[in-house]
Formats: sequence, C-alpha cells, structure tokens
Amino acid sequence: MALSAAEAYAQKIVYNLTSPTPTVAEAPHASVPAALGFWKEAGLDVQVTPVNGSTLATQLVAAGTAQFAMPTVEPVIAAKQQGGKVIAVYNHTREPIYTIAVPTGSSITKLDQLKGKRIGVLSLSSGAVPFAKAMLGGAGLDPERDVSWLPIGIGPQAVQAVQSKQVDAIGYWDWGYAVMENAGLSFRHFTSADTSNLLSLMIIGNEDYVKANPDVVVKLAQGIAKATLFTINNPEAAVRIHWQHYPQSKPAGVPEDVALKQAVHVLSARLAKYSVEQREIPKWGAFTEKEWKESQDFLMKSGIASTPMDVQAYYTNQFIDQINNFDKAAIIEKSKSYK
Repeated sequence: MALSAAEAYAQKIVYNLTSPTPTVAEAPHASVPAALGFWKEAGLDVQVTPVNGSTLATQLVAAGTAQFAMPTVEPVIAAKQQGGKVIAVYNHTREPIYTIAVPTGSSITKLDQLKGKRIGVLSLSSGAVPFAKAMLGGAGLDPERDVSWLPIGIGPQAVQAVQSKQVDAIGYWDWGYAVMENAGLSFRHFTSADTSNLLSLMIIGNEDYVKANPDVVVKLAQGIAKATLFTINNPEAAVRIHWQHYPQSKPAGVPEDVALKQAVHVLSARLAKYSVEQREIPKWGAFTEKEWKESQDFLMKSGIASTPMDVQAYYTNQFIDQINNFDKAAIIEKSKSYK
C-alpha cells in the first residue's frame, strides 16, 4: 500500500550531529544505527547532518530546518528560555562529560592547588569552560582571577602544550582526554559535587514536530538505544562500522591494528556513561526532574541562562516506555556475532 504524501514526509527527517566531521566517539548515535538498519527497519529515512556545535544544531531544530539534534544541555535550556520550540525527548549520555585533569606526575592533588595556574581548554567558548569554572568555584577559587585560561585546541598542539608545561591542567571532555592518551599522556581527574548530576548529550526535537509525529520520536530514539547497546557490547565492531560509514574518520598512514586500538580507546571513554545500569530510572533515554533542576541552576549561576522556568517545560519522558520496548538480548547477541 502506497504511503500518503503526509506519511511519506513524516518518515523523512533531518537529524543534526554537533561536530562538522563525525568522530568515532559518535558511532552509537550516528553511524551504527544507520549502518545496521535500525532506522530503516523502523520505516525512517534519516538524513544525518553534521553541523558546527550544539548551539547551531539547537537553533536549526527550533527553526524547523531540522526535526531532531543531539546537543548538550546548555543551548537547549538557553533556547527554551528564549521561547524556542525545542523539547528534549531522550537522555543519551547519563553522566557529565567534562572534568579538570592534571598529568599523572603533577604535584597538584586538589582543585584549590590550581590557584595561580594555567588551564588549557579547547577554546574559550568550549562547553568545558563553564563546567571547569563551576568546579573551581566549588573549591573556593575565583575562576576569573585565580587561574588563567589558555586555548590549546585538540591534537598535536594540545599534546605539546601539556608536555612542554605551557599549561598546568586541562579542562576537557571524556574522549578528548582519550585522544591525548593515545599520544602517550596520562591524567588524574578531578570531579565536583557541583557538576556531578548535570545533564549532557540528549536528543531534542522541534516541539511542533514532536507533537505531530510521536511515532517518529520513538523510532529515532529506539534506533539509537539499540545502537548504543550494540556498541557497549562490541566497541571494535562499532569502530569498523563507523570507518566504513564515514571513511574520512579513519586515520591515514597509521597501521590498522594501532588505529583500531586507539579508536576503541576513544569510543570507550564514554561507553560507561551510556549504560542504564544503576541509574535512578534504569531505562534508555530517561530523564529525572532533579537533573533538570540542577542543570538549570548551574547554567543560571554560570550566566548561560537567565530566565528560570518550570523544568518540566524542557523535556518529556512520555516516549521512554515505547523506546525501551525492544529485545535487548537480541541486540547483544547481534553485537557478539557481528563480523
């Protein structure tokens, strides 16, 4: 039976990633669900579109240019407070991704010992910066006066900045550290009660589209839940899938076994944060009101958000039971037998 024009349109969606070139760390929510056919089997035609950053991805969803995106929490709350038509429908990364770290040989053992020190960050606009500042504030430091911030990017120049002691610590995200560890560095990480319960990556949708197409929300998110479970159980297969799907993500001039080991290390840096085990709500994609309250409070204190709202306006858990209605054992078996 042929689909009507409305039905055909409803199954075609634009889904924004938040990096210009998808890295292997994005395999669970980019390459794996597409390559393994999880979306196609559900009747979705998903156009995965990389864009530059969470803020732009969120703006495009609010404008209706894209139906869905996978941003971090900051621009979602900021957009909603400004009247943006966005709503969070799936909690993907269940722990914060940012920490402050020092090289393992550093004499610094507590956050307050960073007074007068230099902290390297990807850029001054990096999402890690407000998190790092909050951690320092919680340790009794003034993050604007007691430390200096140095943009070091990522890759060889960042490694050099650490090795040459241009910086005393860095404020990065999980797989960003893994990239540097692949270059031979090792770190000790600091966490903070001020940032331990904050939200991170999530699927958001255009609010009007979500209301009109609840079945599409379930199919998109369930494909990512399946792909994440697959990846947790066979990260090496996920890396190979990602390389095949995005050939430019595979390192050139590096022996296959070395490239694979390093890519698995990068991917694995976040895998535990995807797990639903031991969560307050042990279901794929579930949010808690407490997480949203603490995230809004944090962003208000950081100056990123300005108008407090009832946090239930930011998100919905209405799709979670349907999203979790799939055969987990079958996905695990598929991951273990995948060639």
